[in-house]
Amino acid sequence: MAILHVQPTPSEVVAELADLLVIWATEAISARGWFSWALSGGSTPQRLYELLHEEPWLSRFPWASTDLYWGDERDVPPTHGDSNFGAANRTLLRHLPKPPHLIHRWMTEYDPPAALADYRAKLYPWLQDGLPQLDLVLLGIGPEGHTASLFPESPALNSQDWVAHVWVKIHRSWRFTMTLPVINHARHVAFLVTGKDKRTIVQTIRQSPPNVRWPASLVHPTGGSLHWFLDEAALPGSL
Repeated sequence: MAILHVQPTPSEVVAELADLLVIWATEAISARGWFSWALSGGSTPQRLYELLHEEPWLSRFPWASTDLYWGDERDVPPTHGDSNFGAANRTLLRHLPKPPHLIHRWMTEYDPPAALADYRAKLYPWLQDGLPQLDLVLLGIGPEGHTASLFPESPALNSQDWVAHVWVKIHRSWRFTMTLPVINHARHVAFLVTGKDKRTIVQTIRQSPPNVRWPASLVHPTGGSLHWFLDEAALPGSL
């Protein structure tokens, strides 16, 4: 059963998520020594990243014991305007007094097989029951129901590999992404969705059975918790 978090505005949504991030990170470090977090791309998470380098969250968040990953990445250089790493670097990382313990960006300057092998190796230290188990995977949702870079009816939706290099036809671009086995093995998965333009797809995802037409509907953590962080504009009236 998904846990629903609803706030009146996007600012209040990301503040609630930031508070919970501190709790999850503290619990993970107490239990295992480290907190592993896969960041999301897109515009909405940037508000969260900006908040995390402000007080009181800056002082509360245990960056020195945090390992950062990215759930997906455009196949562009890290300095490119479309890079998810680049966006997080501009809004969060460069503003921290001290960097996180480890920053695991996708090595997009490698050829795809080497970049995929590199990310498998980066995920391997978190192996648990045959799959990497990150503490948190943060996700968004596209208007057609994609999440990470798992798009409707993509062959990657059926992959048992941990990572994939995918051609996204509607954007005419290549991307790297974690796959569903890794996402669904996380201890916590959190969707962060705001704005009235996402209301219809949120309703579709939350009320539909799992379907490759809406990849976000396939996200169901097998042993962890699933959270939806929504503002009132994105909340369908029937939920």
